[in-house]
Amino acid sequence: MSPIPVEQMPLFLLGLAAVLLLGIEAWRRAAARARAHRAEIEILEARIETLRDEKWQLAEREERYRDLVRAQGDLILRKDLQGRLTYVNDVFCDTFGRDRPEVIGHPFVPELPEGQRPRMLASFAGLAMPPYRIRYDERTLTARGARWIAWEEFAIRDDDGKLIEIQAVGRDVTDRKETEERLAEALQQAKDANRAKSLFLATMSHEIRTPMNGVIGMTKLLLDTKLNPSQRSYAEAVRASGEALLNIINDILDYSKIEAGKVTLDEVSFDPRAVIESVAELLAPRAFDKNLDVVTEISPSVPRMIVGDEARIRQILLNLAGNAIKFTVEGGVALRLLRADDGPGGRAELVLEVEDTGIGMDEHAREHIFDEFAQADQSHARRYEGTGLGLAITKRLAIAMGGRVEVESEQGRGSVFRVSMPLRRAIGESDAPFPAPLSGLRAIILNDRPLVGRALARAAEAAGAETHLVSGREALTAALRAAPADIFICPLDGAEGEGAALAAHARALSPGIGTLLLLRPQDRARLDELTGGENAPFDGYLVRPVRAASLVARMTALRVRGWMPGAGAPGTRDYDDVMTETEPSPPPLVAISPLTVLVAEDNEINALLTRTLLEHTGHEVRLARNGLEAVAALEADTGGEIDLVLMDLHMPGMDGFEATARIRGFETPHAHVPVIALTANAMADDRQACLDAGMDDYLSKPVAAEALSETLARWAGRRSPRGAAPAGASGEKANHA
Repeated sequence: MSPIPVEQMPLFLLGLAAVLLLGIEAWRRAAARARAHRAEIEILEARIETLRDEKWQLAEREERYRDLVRAQGDLILRKDLQGRLTYVNDVFCDTFGRDRPEVIGHPFVPELPEGQRPRMLASFAGLAMPPYRIRYDERTLTARGARWIAWEEFAIRDDDGKLIEIQAVGRDVTDRKETEERLAEALQQAKDANRAKSLFLATMSHEIRTPMNGVIGMTKLLLDTKLNPSQRSYAEAVRASGEALLNIINDILDYSKIEAGKVTLDEVSFDPRAVIESVAELLAPRAFDKNLDVVTEISPSVPRMIVGDEARIRQILLNLAGNAIKFTVEGGVALRLLRADDGPGGRAELVLEVEDTGIGMDEHAREHIFDEFAQADQSHARRYEGTGLGLAITKRLAIAMGGRVEVESEQGRGSVFRVSMPLRRAIGESDAPFPAPLSGLRAIILNDRPLVGRALARAAEAAGAETHLVSGREALTAALRAAPADIFICPLDGAEGEGAALAAHARALSPGIGTLLLLRPQDRARLDELTGGENAPFDGYLVRPVRAASLVARMTALRVRGWMPGAGAPGTRDYDDVMTETEPSPPPLVAISPLTVLVAEDNEINALLTRTLLEHTGHEVRLARNGLEAVAALEADTGGEIDLVLMDLHMPGMDGFEATARIRGFETPHAHVPVIALTANAMADDRQACLDAGMDDYLSKPVAAEALSETLARWAGRRSPRGAAPAGASGEKANHA
């Protein structure tokens, strides 16, 4: 290569520089492109790494899902639109003993025990509507035998909401089903046992009441005859024992009905004062036999008329007061009627209190006193008889009426039972204050028996009187010298001696004072001596337990007439109208025209008793020993003389139900003869069963003469509407309204 001439050197250098510049630019551009490629590679590598991480996470989640599906123990399967399995888990394969490749792609319906229809869905029917799932239990044959599977099937949808698959999840609930079956079996056994118990109670009640009807009824008839004192005492003991046994049976039956939820509550208007006072009068003889006092105290704020179940409230009072008398040796029992705060809807919160001075209870006894068969004295040597059901019945009745029961007691210091009940005031009942007819009158009461004295003082003060309690002769003297008094009230006999002497002492200190005598019903034989003449020590009398109305009436009469000793007082006969309020007497038998009564009774003693009760009231009696004879007697009664049938239920040959059905099927006027059930059955359903069988009324043994008389009076001259005799049947008795 020849050298470049000097004159061409600049051009050469310029060209070389240009070439160099172009090379540098090309290198720079190549380097930039290389850097860009490296950045893209790094981005791709990062993206690849991210994808690898996501793939790993997906694989991990999928494995975790598989582990969860395997571990949860439920059968899981999926089916496509044609009902072919697209997925099953290991539990499914293990449960049915099938391999996964064997079932995938094939329809599946579980094999069922003979007689059962499959319920698993083979299509989407039933899943197209909310909630897009169904649940059911199905007994299925598996590799381990028949098992109960609880299935849940639901629809699987794609992103567009299109149904694509059914997923079913099944759980083995065989243990639960077996438990449910055992519970159902136990429940049925309990129901059967309860029915058996009710049947047993009804049967035993009937079997016991049948002879008891004879014992009590014949004893009452015996007491109506002429007996010497010893015979009368023995007969009274038999009567009292029979009635005690009857009370025990009634307690057991009451408890059984309450336990079975068969107690119905009536809503009637009644006077609560009359209820509490009548209960005290009913229990007074039992208390007086033990030398105990029975008093009633009624708050003036108690409404005159309330609405509730009078019979159940009376039963609560009888249970509580009867218990109090039984467990009290000395002192007495107070029955109180109070009023608490009123509730909404015109309800008055009434409180019944029964306080006694009896044996009391310790803390353990108080906790269990309302339990079934519990008594305050549970020892083998206990002195007090009874079932121990009275308080349990009382508590359940109070709760049924929306109330509650409480007890306060100390060992050896008596008890207070308190029942609070929300009862409605009767329509038109207001809170107007009671009148004060004794306003301005001052009375002195001998507090010889504290329960009686305090009760009389509160009743008199409620009527406006001013009262002073004195403990004896000295206190009486001090009270009369301090201020004049209008009336002095004292018992016939007491710790301070003869009441007559105290009354004479009061008259000597205050000549214008009126005197009232407190006495028991059995002391009335001395009335002529004590109140019948001008020189009698007393101007009037009050029979214990004293009704508040009677006390006010007596005191008002003394005040108005201004009776004075020796001033010609007319005596106690002028008070007979008031006396009827204070002294209970048996209701008179209802007088009706003589009837011809057919008595269907297989028990000879009960037949004799019923016949005697009927004949004593002037009725003619025809006897039948069973239902067949009763039907025959009516068929033979061509003159239509039989007015009424008393039908026992359980009789040999033909019972009372079948006999009544035969009678109602007569084509004669006898189809309408009144049929009265006379039975020892005493359960709540027995009355309805008799009415359903075509009978007209119901009498439970032992039958009281009063109840029998009232029933006969109710049906005398009437015909039963239950017969099937053709219209226009003749016969004078058949036309009675």
